[in-house]
Amino acid sequence: MRKYIRSLAGTAMLLMVPLCAAFSQEIGANFNHNPEIIDIHYLKKTPVEWVRTTPYIFEYIDGKKDPATEPGLGKLIEVKKAGYKIAFGFRWDFKKYNLNIPKPGSELEKKYFGVVKALLTRMAGNIDILKLGNEPNLETKDEDLNVNGEGYVPLVKFMERLLNEVALPFYKAHPEYRKPDIYVGSLPALFEPKQQRTPGVIGLIKLAQNNKDITGLSVHLHIADTLEIPRALDFVRSIMPSKPIIVPEFSLFRLYNRNTGDLLGSTEKGKAFAKKYGYADNMPLYEWYSIANTKHVSNEEWTAMFESRNWFFPHALETYYRYFQKYGVVLATYGYVSQSAPRVVKPNSPVWFVNPILPVNP
Repeated sequence: MRKYIRSLAGTAMLLMVPLCAAFSQEIGANFNHNPEIIDIHYLKKTPVEWVRTTPYIFEYIDGKKDPATEPGLGKLIEVKKAGYKIAFGFRWDFKKYNLNIPKPGSELEKKYFGVVKALLTRMAGNIDILKLGNEPNLETKDEDLNVNGEGYVPLVKFMERLLNEVALPFYKAHPEYRKPDIYVGSLPALFEPKQQRTPGVIGLIKLAQNNKDITGLSVHLHIADTLEIPRALDFVRSIMPSKPIIVPEFSLFRLYNRNTGDLLGSTEKGKAFAKKYGYADNMPLYEWYSIANTKHVSNEEWTAMFESRNWFFPHALETYYRYFQKYGVVLATYGYVSQSAPRVVKPNSPVWFVNPILPVNP
């Protein structure tokens, strides 16, 4: 599917140089939880210096993948040897598997930490940034985001122990490897009042602020309105005034998701678009997405469709960039290769495939 969003992806390409050169900020390619899809041939098409990924750690804990042999980790080592910097972390899907965070010092915690150590052993000196988690405020059960009967927040305690019991001892035991910068997070949806009241969220930001071994905080900015960017970052800076922020994921996903039922002919430009490309005015956008995902529409058609939407703003990445400058974001990584482009898109289908620069099969 040839579907580059010229007004969006093109802006991303233009921003890569100034982010690095003028303001000591950097930008990279985000591969989410699937490092196995990294292809250096396509990576070299853009002037990025960083690659970011956060594998599903329970695939390793459950024995579906072996840290010593997993090809996806080999891809990361390959790109590191090619000169790229690596931002690496773990996605702890406690909520997905209906699991509580293990008690400190328990056998289950030891098992989890053993897998982390095995992953660090495989990656060794190939990590430049180590992220201790990924969207834990969404992937953790509610009771573990709040203060428990023993007076602590299980999520915060778990991340602190992951740092002190695994990450720091590993690099102390292996001085031949440079210890990476360590970040906690990544925290999404921080513009929401609910998240700003959650003890686990507040506790992780305080942990980043107060722990000298933690470089800073990792934040995700999937938004429906660019005003949500300062709402999120103002909240962070109210607790962590000056330490670095990284943004491994950012997109207009919420905006796209909110408009999947929009009719192609809902605007005059939309009617002209539908007529030009042979679609019915009353075709909902999700049906057009299905066509785009299966028939591989042209760059021109993809761009024309978004330009015909009255809710789409083409200069969002420039807005992100201005906020990144203002709030001290030192690294941002953008979706690079689409990892989910369903053949049949339904009204409630998540449309993550809209964001990345390259399609599933470029």
